[in-house]
Amino acid sequence: MEQKQEDTIDLLKLAKVLLNKIWLLIIVAVLFAAVAFVCTKTMIQPEYQATSKLYVFNKSDFGSSGAVSSSDISTSKVLVNTYIVVLQSDSVLGQVVDTISEYQGKEGFEYLGTEPYTTKDLRDMISAGSINNTESFSVTVTAHDPYEAKFINDAILYFLPDEIIRVVKAGAVEIIDKASIPTAPSAPSVMKNTVLGGLVGGVLTAAIIVVMALFDNVIHTEDDL
Repeated sequence: MEQKQEDTIDLLKLAKVLLNKIWLLIIVAVLFAAVAFVCTKTMIQPEYQATSKLYVFNKSDFGSSGAVSSSDISTSKVLVNTYIVVLQSDSVLGQVVDTISEYQGKEGFEYLGTEPYTTKDLRDMISAGSINNTESFSVTVTAHDPYEAKFINDAILYFLPDEIIRVVKAGAVEIIDKASIPTAPSAPSVMKNTVLGGLVGGVLTAAIIVVMALFDNVIHTEDDL
């Protein structure tokens, strides 16, 4: 019982120590948040995402009735993964690389830079996946320039349909939405990093204060005797 009371007193003592140092916690938290804000704004290059959406057909011609059976829809869902493999293949991305090279250095396409792209570079920039487990899928290109992301996405949509027909020899894709030019960066999140910076500063300061209080053997009041 006495041990439990001592533990309670210690916890109350630590809480009091933290409360007395609340001003320090706030100052350090604000400083860490400010550093995180400045670093995010000035040192981390923003990324932009351009996303397009496509619909998968089981076959190019649905017949004179134009009817689509449930089996066609089910097959289309299965084909989504196959089409994504085709999308990420060298046969598609190689043509995109050639297109980028063709436009690099031309007026109005400065955002493509001068460094040559590779299929691996593009593969790292592209993500694709089924939309809500339907026969539709999205293609997202992430780049450091919004116009670059849009250009690459458009190039993919230009070459992908023909390559799908050539490789799969059945079915096709229809473009639902072309990618638009992103107006705001997708990453990094300035607000998130600023808040995390403040939390890290506050937690570290609190931990240091607690450790110092636990190892403090100096008698400050009669209660410490």
